[in-house]
Formats: sequence, C-alpha cells, structure tokens
Amino acid sequence: GFSVCHGPAGASMLPSAALTVLVLAVNAGTILILVFAADSHQVFDLGGLLGKLPGFGATAQSFCELTIWLTVFFCLVGYLIVVADSFEPLLPNLPRLGVVAMGAAIVLPLCFMDLQRLAFSSSLSIAANLYVCILLMVSFMSGWRKRPADEISEDRCCIVGFGQGSVTMVSVLMQAAVVQMCVLPMYEQLENRSPRRFAQCLGASFGFVAVLFVAFSSVAYLTFGPGVSSNILRDLPPGPFGSAARMVMAVAVVGVYPLLLSSMVAPLKHREEAALAMAPAISPAKPPTRNICRHVRDHPSQLATVLIVCCSAAGAMLTTDLGQVNVISGASQVAVFVALAPGLIGLHLLL
Repeated sequence: GFSVCHGPAGASMLPSAALTVLVLAVNAGTILILVFAADSHQVFDLGGLLGKLPGFGATAQSFCELTIWLTVFFCLVGYLIVVADSFEPLLPNLPRLGVVAMGAAIVLPLCFMDLQRLAFSSSLSIAANLYVCILLMVSFMSGWRKRPADEISEDRCCIVGFGQGSVTMVSVLMQAAVVQMCVLPMYEQLENRSPRRFAQCLGASFGFVAVLFVAFSSVAYLTFGPGVSSNILRDLPPGPFGSAARMVMAVAVVGVYPLLLSSMVAPLKHREEAALAMAPAISPAKPPTRNICRHVRDHPSQLATVLIVCCSAAGAMLTTDLGQVNVISGASQVAVFVALAPGLIGLHLLL
C-alpha cells in the first residue's frame, strides 16, 4: 500500500478517498463470493474452484493459475523493492544488489513455514503503517518538508480534480487490495471457519484499511505535495524515527511475502497431497542421491518456491520503481480476480 500515498498526486484528495472506499467495497464483495463457493465445494484454491466450472473448468483453471503466477510475481518483486528501499539507507556500504539478495535470503526459509506461524505479520504490518502515518502527521504539523516550502508551494495540492490520474489510482488501489488469489488458502486454515465468521472479520479489517489508506495517502500528499514518491519510505525524514519506520516496515513486508507466495504454490501442494495419498506408504530404500531426486519430484511446490524467490529477487534487482510495478500488477489483477473469476464462480457455482 506504499504507492497509495502517490495516488492523490494524480487523482486529487477527495476523489482518491472516494475511489479507496469504492475499490475496497468491490473487493470485499467479490472475496465473499469466492469464500461462499469454496466453503460449499470444499475447494480452497482459486484455480481449483474455477476447475469446478461446467464445460470449461479446465481451461479457466489453467488461465487463472497462469494469471495468479504472473500478477503475484509482480507483487513479490514489489515487496523486495520495499525491503531494499528500507535497508539501503541503513546499509550504505552494501550495494543494492546485495541488499535485495539479503532480503531474498531472509524470506526464503519463511516460505516453508506454516502460514499460521506468520499471523504476526498482519498485526505488525498494521502497526508499522500506523507508525508511519503518525510520523507523517508529526512531520506535517512540525513543518518538516523533504523539499523547501517555496518549491512545494509552486505545485499546490489539489483537493478536487478529475483526470487520467484517477485510472492510475484505481490500478494502484487494486494492487494493494486484491487478495482474492490468496484468501482461500487463508480461509482453509481459519479456526472454526464459516463464511459468516469470515465475513465479520473481512468487514472489520477492510473498514480499518479504508480509514488507514485515506489518512495515509492524504497526510503524505499534504506533507510532500505532488512530488510524493511512489514509495513513501523514500520520503520519510532522516534520523532514528525514519530509520525505525523503514526497519519495522521491512520486517512486516518480509512476514507478508510468504502469504502471497502461498497462493502461487497452493495448486501444486494440493496435487502433491492427492498424489501422496494414493502412493504406497512404504517404498524400498534407495541411495541418498535418488532419494533427493524423488523428493524433488514428489514435492514440486518446494522447488517452485525456491525458483519464485530467486526470480522475484532478480526482478527487484532490475527495477527500483515501485509505482510502475504496482500499476502493472494492479491493472492485470482487476480483470481476472475482481471481474472474471468471481463472476463466473458466482454465476455457475452459487446460483
């Protein structure tokens, strides 16, 4: 959600606030469609749910899984960019490639953990965003500016305006709010799960996120003007408070990274479980090398996890523009995860 702060620079303040509420409401509605269908059919990955569609389920499932891989991959690249932007000022002697590689090395073992053990990341992410928002408010009220006041006054903040920036704002918001591709694995692990209980959690969390996004983006826009960065962490004031914000945000992003990656490998894990359930319980002993090869063959999700982390690190090394990555990712997610997939599932599996 760091690029959300850049949204009012193109969409103006009040329209960006209205778009934030609208985008979150649309996402909440489509998420509930998926959750009700998943609970009814006991299928807890989006691709597998689309596979239940009559007539063209296999095609829809393949297309959805490919789209999930592409769009979530862009999100993971963006997360490592945030990690690099956070640690780079703290490690000035380490080249950016080394900072990205360090971030990838940190998230890799976390990707093999049980998702329930990473539940802290959501709370930490909320706390980090609140801290950054408070830091921005204090900076604004104290008169601190990244640029001199006379430079900011030349580019006055716009309260109400309409233009092409609104389209970009929607795309950035979608990238921040779309979780349809990873919400079903989370719902599967929800204790005493039920659609009604999940809807209550969703309403409370999305309501809070709406307030946070609006406050966050408005304060950042008023503080830094139209020149606000696509990654607000770059604009934070120097000193211990700014460094603490970058550090906490980096830790939060590292904790969320495996949650998103889980949506990419969830179909592979479900196929592994089905294959292992049908395989013989006891197999003859084999040399260690052959055992390793067989383990990789029987658990492709683990190999996929390593490759995804390495490729996302390579992407973060090739670009530093978080805003561009988020716009591309958000635009590609809208059509499939907000419109096409929930629409087809609601029409064919719920009605």
